[in-house]
Amino acid sequence: MITFAALLSVLCYGWMAGCCLLPQNPRAQPKRPESVRGWKEAEFGGVHSVAELVLNKGESSHNSNVGIQVIDVIRPERCAEPSSYLGSPRVVLRFYRPSDGLKLCEATFIEGGSGLDSPTCDKEFEIAAISINAINSDDGWVWFDLRTLSSAP
Repeated sequence: MITFAALLSVLCYGWMAGCCLLPQNPRAQPKRPESVRGWKEAEFGGVHSVAELVLNKGESSHNSNVGIQVIDVIRPERCAEPSSYLGSPRVVLRFYRPSDGLKLCEATFIEGGSGLDSPTCDKEFEIAAISINAINSDDGWVWFDLRTLSSAP
């Protein structure tokens, strides 16, 4: 016969584990865009974009002033609230100077827009914001747009 303490332990474990024990509906993964602009500047709605790129984990791309590398694509945590930071797919991006490979900035992003005014970013870092359009954590890629404050190079 099961003792009261054993039954209480099983109930407490089930309550604490919560959603982790229940089957999860997998997040719908975005489709990879068929074409992107690349390192071609564009102006839309008062926003100056310097690049629109799709990169896989480990890949990098650069122009003459700045490079970007996808360090990691992180799956959402299973038990986290779906729309929270931990419940969202994330990407770790490293920005670097192409001439010597010097790291200018490294940060983790979720889908959406984000400013790049981190104290860890080098003073010569020219990118003011990034828009993460989509992250596919199954296939390990990210689609994003790099932006500057003005159209001055």
